[in-house]
Amino acid sequence: MIHFRGWKLLIPLAVGLSLFLFFYSIDEAEHHQAPDVQFVNRTEEAGLSKYTQSFAIVVSDIDNDSIDDLFVGHHDKPPSLYLNNNMHFVDRSDVTPLNKRKDRHGFTFVDLDNDGDKDFLVTGGGADGIGAGDANEVYKNLLMETRELKFIDVSADSDVAYPILGSRQFLPIPNLQGDKVDFFLTALHRNRPNVTNFYAVNRSTPDKIRLLVDKGSSLNQRWDSDGKDLFADFDRDGQMDLLRVGSFGRVQQLMNKLGQFSPFPSVLDDVRTSITAVATDLNNDGFPDLYVGCGNGINGSDYVSNNANEIHFSVARQDNDPSEEISFKSAPGDMAIDFVQHIPKMGAPRKDPSDIYIGAGKSNPASRKAQIGPNQALEKPENTEKPGTYIWYDQQADLWHVLWRHDADDESGSKGIIYAKNVTKLQKNGFETFSAKKTQDYIFINQQGRGWQALPLNELEHDEWTNHVTAADFNNDGFIDIVGLRTRDDANGTPFILINNGNLTFTRHDILENREDDIFRADLIVHGFFNDDGLPDLFYTNGYGLLPDHQGPYQLWINASQNQNGYLLMELEGTRANRDAIGAQVELYDEQDKLLGYRELGAAYGRGQNTHKIHFGLGEQQGPFRVRIRWPGESSWQPVPVARNNSHHVLQE
Repeated sequence: MIHFRGWKLLIPLAVGLSLFLFFYSIDEAEHHQAPDVQFVNRTEEAGLSKYTQSFAIVVSDIDNDSIDDLFVGHHDKPPSLYLNNNMHFVDRSDVTPLNKRKDRHGFTFVDLDNDGDKDFLVTGGGADGIGAGDANEVYKNLLMETRELKFIDVSADSDVAYPILGSRQFLPIPNLQGDKVDFFLTALHRNRPNVTNFYAVNRSTPDKIRLLVDKGSSLNQRWDSDGKDLFADFDRDGQMDLLRVGSFGRVQQLMNKLGQFSPFPSVLDDVRTSITAVATDLNNDGFPDLYVGCGNGINGSDYVSNNANEIHFSVARQDNDPSEEISFKSAPGDMAIDFVQHIPKMGAPRKDPSDIYIGAGKSNPASRKAQIGPNQALEKPENTEKPGTYIWYDQQADLWHVLWRHDADDESGSKGIIYAKNVTKLQKNGFETFSAKKTQDYIFINQQGRGWQALPLNELEHDEWTNHVTAADFNNDGFIDIVGLRTRDDANGTPFILINNGNLTFTRHDILENREDDIFRADLIVHGFFNDDGLPDLFYTNGYGLLPDHQGPYQLWINASQNQNGYLLMELEGTRANRDAIGAQVELYDEQDKLLGYRELGAAYGRGQNTHKIHFGLGEQQGPFRVRIRWPGESSWQPVPVARNNSHHVLQE
């Protein structure tokens, strides 16, 4: 059965500065022609102006209105649920009982009991690998039962709590029959010798959600994970395989044979600096390829950056490095500091303010978070040789000064944030900056399940960290593109797009340029469909990382590309298969039976969960088109009639 729902045309964007229309910028050194893609920053207009920590993003239709909503996890603070109401996101966090502070990591939204609404799982954190950790949680959605969106805690009916595990993410995978979704829980295990990752089987019924640990699973291993691993059917045998992605570590492929996973040696084993990955068909041959994002590690440079109201700093004690100093001008009045340094190897945040000295009298503030007035901080101290942080105000020059004097025995350095209004004339002295090490990302083309071929592309070389990537056809030309977030040690990065030219060549451009990315650490990026135009939009966060780069802003960028390319959108609903159709395979053909694209459901459920919708760009082709679907647990294919520039709700026959 198939239902058609027409889409509205994209409302023409009004011309004016108020829209803050940002086009792609071109790296002049590359001499690349600008792509036919453009985005508009709609964060403020959409009601999403929020600065917060973050650890997970979910794009999903949570209220069953066929439009993508947003859910953002805020690490140790309650998460936020935003329902999309005609491109204005309404905060409905009240419908979840997660209203208390607690160390929470990944969130996974999926229909656990096959009743037609999205339930969710939460992974509990581990307090930097030192504390006792928090339990994992399971929440049921009551939308189908009560017609009201509300979640209740049903964790007691499952045995996946494991409160001593530093959990990262529940990754969904269909069971062998395809009728339910099981889960692989990933974690970090430092200081936890008696725990492992584990596989949980779904034994839910319409009356009760139950997830039980399969103690005999081959995935119950002590693999450290940051929660960015993924499942995809690399050899197209109908069973989803696992790609392990290290945190600045190795990549490993494990093949699934009737629920047993074993390593598959390949050139992927040579990647040793991975951070993130995405599986998607880049060459339209019907097999998922890989983009692997990597990082170059920490190079130990001193760092300072600012916007109009904040200065972020990170200064390190290098050999023969006595001190660093900054000066700046601001609007009349107090400034504020947040020097509560959260450094894992210290075991706890640094809260004692006795090493902070204010003004000529070198008084200590009451805490490492403090307001400091100009009169309190008048004049530089005569002696600044004692290790610590010195803050003073030069009334004659109308400048604030901050001096860091290093302790020879302290290798952690100093990090923090200075708040002031209208910061200008920032000068720095004694900052050591080392050349960043070169590294590269990787594109691996799937050799029909038999191995991988690496593409040697100059566009993949860089000297940053590729923190996260997402994949979609952003210009609807029929070829999947890659969008990613890159930063340096502490922040200062720019999102990029790798445009797929359709012949295994790619063109890289910096995109979404804004000052916030120069001061915060952009960390997770996802795509979804937030309006009715058939173009993938972007949402990303800036709040993962230690001071000074946590508490960053959301960023919502709506795809405003101007072209005549067509699209298809599909929402799949299983009947015999699991309701969300996780594990489904979808192929698109033209009227000559040429394969135009291949998609899988379920490969996009990591710490950044992308839209559940299946999307194809059609370029200028008018059709007719033919789609066929292999549902989870099925060997046959279901043909599906489709129409250009439409959304289709497809029910399993």
